[in-house]
Amino acid sequence: MTFGEHVRNLREQKQLLLREVASQMNIDTALLSKIERSIRIARKEQVQALAVTLNEDETELLKIWMADKITEMLKDEKNSTEILKIAEEKIKNFKDLE
Repeated sequence: MTFGEHVRNLREQKQLLLREVASQMNIDTALLSKIERSIRIARKEQVQALAVTLNEDETELLKIWMADKITEMLKDEKNSTEILKIAEEKIKNFKDLE
């Protein structure tokens, strides 16, 4: 499930209209619709606003959003699994330095 599909499911479960959520986020209804249909990628600030508006865990929404961004970046790469393993090692090294 994409970030957009997840957002749409949350919104529909809460029985909120697209225009209600967009209004609370101070964005255009068309933009939120494009985010839900995965035509546009939300900005981090928009993900945070969605968490507040939908009363959802911001960390969980950000994880799903970031996973979509990474997937989009790597989807056409032949060695995507190996790339992710290298990235994971680099992240571990950053954390060890903290």
